[in-house]
Amino acid sequence: MSKAEATASGTGTIWSRLATTIENGVDRIASSSAMSLALIAIVALLCFLPGLTTLPPVDRDEPRFAQATHQMVETGNYLDIRLQEETRYKKPIGIYWLQSIAVWATGTAPDAPIGVYRLPSLLGAILAACLTWWLAIAFGRPRVALLAGLLMASTILIGIEARLAKTDAVLLATILAAHGALARAWLSKSVERNWRLATIFWSALGLSILIKGPLGLAAIACPLVLLSVIGGSFRWLKQLAPLPGLIWMLVIVAPWFVAIGIASKGAFFEEAVGRDLIGKVVSVQESHGAPPGAYFLLLFFTFWPVAAYLSTGVSWIMDRFKQPAILYAVVSVVPFWLGVEAMPTKLPHYVLPLYPLLALATALALDGGGIRTTGWFARFAASGAALLPFALAIAAVVIAILLGETPSIAGVLVLLIATAVGLVSARLFAMSPIASAMVAILAAMITYLGIFGMVLPGLQHVRISESLARAGHAALDCADPRFVSAGYAEPSLVLLAGTDTVLTDGVGAATFLSEGQCRAAFVERRQLPSFQERAEDLGMMVDAAGTVRGYAINGGRIVEFQVFVPRSATP
Repeated sequence: MSKAEATASGTGTIWSRLATTIENGVDRIASSSAMSLALIAIVALLCFLPGLTTLPPVDRDEPRFAQATHQMVETGNYLDIRLQEETRYKKPIGIYWLQSIAVWATGTAPDAPIGVYRLPSLLGAILAACLTWWLAIAFGRPRVALLAGLLMASTILIGIEARLAKTDAVLLATILAAHGALARAWLSKSVERNWRLATIFWSALGLSILIKGPLGLAAIACPLVLLSVIGGSFRWLKQLAPLPGLIWMLVIVAPWFVAIGIASKGAFFEEAVGRDLIGKVVSVQESHGAPPGAYFLLLFFTFWPVAAYLSTGVSWIMDRFKQPAILYAVVSVVPFWLGVEAMPTKLPHYVLPLYPLLALATALALDGGGIRTTGWFARFAASGAALLPFALAIAAVVIAILLGETPSIAGVLVLLIATAVGLVSARLFAMSPIASAMVAILAAMITYLGIFGMVLPGLQHVRISESLARAGHAALDCADPRFVSAGYAEPSLVLLAGTDTVLTDGVGAATFLSEGQCRAAFVERRQLPSFQERAEDLGMMVDAAGTVRGYAINGGRIVEFQVFVPRSATP
């Protein structure tokens, strides 16, 4: 053997040993339910934690939820939902109660930092990863269950939702709890009532309704109906005690819905169902429109890094349609996916309830040797774990330079390390897809540390609301300052500057300043002429107390604000 051949053989042995070691480790952990759940929870925490407390409130939905919770804790009214003086009846009460509990538990009072309001989402996302294991283990494949839980924990979409103080991560956990009970009832040969499964199933559905209305019911209805039609009978559903279960679900949801219906004189149902739910089904809302097929095209990004393994295993999955686990995944995913693709309004998280089922199908393909490892598409898919962190590293430098900031050197270096780990995953892809997937999960963990933990929190120009609130407090040396914003109406400013922050135009800002002391105005450049004209008409003298510049993500432009205070208020 030549020296070159010996070197090549030795290199191959190293990769083979690495793949074997990883696969053996997976088998050893999968043999213990406790170890499997512990590893999934740890991986989920490491994926979701970076940036949880350091990322600013993300306009617009997140600060709306957090501010409404803030006002609940502030006023002690845990029935109604309000954003400043306006009612907020787009979603039910569940997430606001959970966020309020997070505020109580941390002892932070209403002015809690945004990380506190995100705690229910973090815990919901971790629970969702563990419940993906619980769903998968119902089919009797411990290694598949471990793989499915780990894959779900690493996907970028659930990682984003884990960092946002809104409904979707918690909703996912409730849907998965219902899926786990439903799958066990379907797999069972008995038709006797199983009160344990029934309690889990109907409680989960009740909680899902309190979190986000009927979406959880829609997700569960797909497998429930289709499995019954395919099997030619609904008798298996007797295990879930339908009549007592429905009554129990109503016991969970009815008290608040009845109370809010009476308190709002029906306005909640008109807004939540008539405008928000039905409105999104029949028309594009808030400019969130996209053609059918958009979710499919986004899959390689939103389901990263798992999409590479799903896409190369899809033919194997479809060839085994009659296997119970695959059948359950397919009937859960396909009708719901087609439904959301047909909706005019599209947001990435609408397909999140389907990703655990896709993770389950992917884990089955990995475990069954169904990943195609040859051909140009397989080579492209294998590189996915390295391509995204590399692209993010480039974007981190370019965006920082365009904003006039210094790039996060540490963040870029971490992303390049993730790229190197992704290349290891690509190298293992043809040899052992399972080992490749485990290394891809490690690459994902490092990527999230770099992008969410270092790069994004370091971009100061996008933290406009924080900068304005800080400048306003610095300009006033008095207790209980009040603020007005002209030309900038993001809810994050209300959350950070105070519930009574006024969002108006230049004329309204000048009028507000004239009506009291201990006040400051944030006036966007385009509102300056009307502000100054109104101030002159009022005979009011104002002083410029600072300038704030930044990049408005909603609108995609550089904005500049002057901070004004009445002359007598200057410290």
